[in-house]
Amino acid sequence: MISYIRGYYVVTVEGIGIERFLNHLIRNGIKVYNVNRISSTKIELSIERYEMKDFKRVYRGSNFDIKIKQKTGIPFLLKRIYKHKGMWICAVVSLSLLMLTSQFVTDIYIQVPEGIKKDEIRKELYQAGLKPGVYKKSIDRKEIRDYIMLKFDQVAYLSINVKGTNIFVTVTKKAESLKSTEQSNYCNIIAKKNGIIEKVIPRSGNNIVNCGDIVQKGDVLLNGANTKSVPEVWASTFYEVNKSANYEDTVKEKTGQDKKVYTIKIYDKKYTIRRNIEFKNYSINNKEYKLSLGDYTFPARVNVSTFNETKNIKVKKNKEKLKEELSRKALKELEYIIPASARIVDAKHSYKVNKNILEYSITVQTSENIADVDILTKSEAEQIVREQNTPKEGEVLPSNPEKRPINDIRNEFENKDNDNSNDNAQ
Repeated sequence: MISYIRGYYVVTVEGIGIERFLNHLIRNGIKVYNVNRISSTKIELSIERYEMKDFKRVYRGSNFDIKIKQKTGIPFLLKRIYKHKGMWICAVVSLSLLMLTSQFVTDIYIQVPEGIKKDEIRKELYQAGLKPGVYKKSIDRKEIRDYIMLKFDQVAYLSINVKGTNIFVTVTKKAESLKSTEQSNYCNIIAKKNGIIEKVIPRSGNNIVNCGDIVQKGDVLLNGANTKSVPEVWASTFYEVNKSANYEDTVKEKTGQDKKVYTIKIYDKKYTIRRNIEFKNYSINNKEYKLSLGDYTFPARVNVSTFNETKNIKVKKNKEKLKEELSRKALKELEYIIPASARIVDAKHSYKVNKNILEYSITVQTSENIADVDILTKSEAEQIVREQNTPKEGEVLPSNPEKRPINDIRNEFENKDNDNSNDNAQ
C-alpha cells in the first residue's frame, strides 16, 4: 500500500549473468522487490519511483536489455489525469451539476382519497410554492400543510415526504360527521321518481295521494309517518332508452407517411423543435423519455410526437347486426337504471331509420315502491303532532284520543294507572 502511494516501476532485465546485476544493485543501496524469473536470462522486478535515477546510473553502460513494463501508483495516476485536463474538468463540472440539480424538485406525486380532486390540490400546492424546480431546503412543510387545510375543509391532514428529487404528498380526508340538526323518529314520505300511484300501504302517517294520481319526484305522498313503521307506495314507472348508430363507419387508415416533433422539457420550461405538418388528416402518438438514477430523476425530458398521415375509409355495416348491437346496449343500460326490486310489467321496442342513421328506442313499464323517507326535525314533528291533536270545527276531542303519537308520555302514565287499578280490583 505504501509503495502504491509513493509510486513504483515494474522493470524487466534481460541478459547473461543477471544474478551479478542484482548483486550490483544491492551493493549500490538500490532496493528491489517482487523479483520473478521469467526465463533463464530474463527477470522482472519492482523499484521505487524515487530510486529510478540511481538505477539508471548503475545500469548505464552495461550489456543488459532493460525495459520499463509498468508504472503504478498515485503519482503516475495524477500525472495522467493532469495530461488530460479536459477530462477531469468535465468530470468536475458534471459532478457539480449533478449535485446542484439534486437539490431541486423534479416531480410531485399526490395521493388523495375519494371525494377530493387531485388537480385542485396540485393547483393549490403550486400556489403555496411546492412545484417542480423549487429548492428542496426552502420547502416549509408546516406552512404548506396549514395553507391546504385552510383551503379545503375536507382535508384532515397533509403529509409531505421528500425522497431524492421527488415529493410525495398524501392527503387524509376528514371523517363524515353527523348532521347538527337533532332529528326525530317522524318523517314524511316523498316520491323518489315520477309515476302513477297503484296502491298505498299506510303503516303510519296520513295519506295525501290516492290510487291513479300522477306524482312527480319530490312530491309528498304521506306526512307524519313513523320511521319504525315506514309505509310503502307502489306506482307505475316508465324507463326509456334511445340508441342510434350510423350505417356507415369511417375508419382512419395510416398511409405510411409520418413526421416527428421533439419537445425538450426542463422543469416547467418547454422548448419545441417545430416542423411544418402538411398532412390534412393525421393521428398523433406521444412518447416521453426521461432519465433516472435510483431515486434521482434528471430534470430534462424529451417528448417525441409522431404525426402519422391517415386517410378516411367508409365501411358499411350489416343492418341486422347493428340492430342487435343497439338492442344489447339499450338492455344493458336498463339493467343499471331499473332497481332490482322493481317488477317489469311491459316493454315496447321500436326502430326508426333517418337517412343513414338507425334509431332504436325501448320503453319499459315497471311497478315499484317509490317511497323515500324525509326525516323531520323535532320542531317539525311537534308541529305535525299539534295539527293532528287539534280538533276540527265541531269535533270533540276524547280523553284518550287515538291521534296521540305513539311515544306520547301521557299514554305511558295512563297505562300505569290502568295496571294499578286492575291490581287493586284483584
